[in-house]
Amino acid sequence: MEIRWYQGSEPKISDIKATISEGQVNLTFKWPNELEQLYIYKQDILRNEEIDWEKPYRKYTKNEYACFGGFKDQDASNAMSKYVLCPYIHNDLESYLVRYENRCNEVEVISHRIEIHYEICEKKKLFSKRKSVQMQVFCEVPLPKHYLCYVKKKGNIPLGLEDGIQFQFISDFEVGENVLPEIEVEKDEYVRIYLTDEIPYKEAYRIMKS
Repeated sequence: MEIRWYQGSEPKISDIKATISEGQVNLTFKWPNELEQLYIYKQDILRNEEIDWEKPYRKYTKNEYACFGGFKDQDASNAMSKYVLCPYIHNDLESYLVRYENRCNEVEVISHRIEIHYEICEKKKLFSKRKSVQMQVFCEVPLPKHYLCYVKKKGNIPLGLEDGIQFQFISDFEVGENVLPEIEVEKDEYVRIYLTDEIPYKEAYRIMKS
């Protein structure tokens, strides 16, 4: 499929809005009067998928848009998706898709947040000023080790990423339960796990202590 950059004379997609309702992604936008059909591409952002321009997710017509009041995608299995809407120009002389350098035809949608749960078990040692800490992390998806860190604070439980001393993990996290090696800390030190600032699209994840 030939793709051309917008030159100013082609129909233009604009004002794309995305909402989530009952597990369905709803896209609305300004459909140009002179446009009869467009191609919709869908990209899983968190998996760094590449768009295959030869295989659109959907071909959508003006009549479908009017009938359904927008585009309805019932497959919201991706935590975060990018939708790219490209006008399809077709006549007796040529056919091609239109893209825009300012990306006005693209929208990113978080359909649900990936949850990460963790547990911390402390074991105090008799007649010792130290205690052992066992951390367990449950992941819905594989996570690189630099997506998470643990924060240690003396005297109180750390309340955030910057509220204490940060420590990096030594291995990536697999799907399911990850039991981490025990560490030793002082009896008045406390540990919590946080998302780091290195994680792309941090807003698509949520971490909770069980």
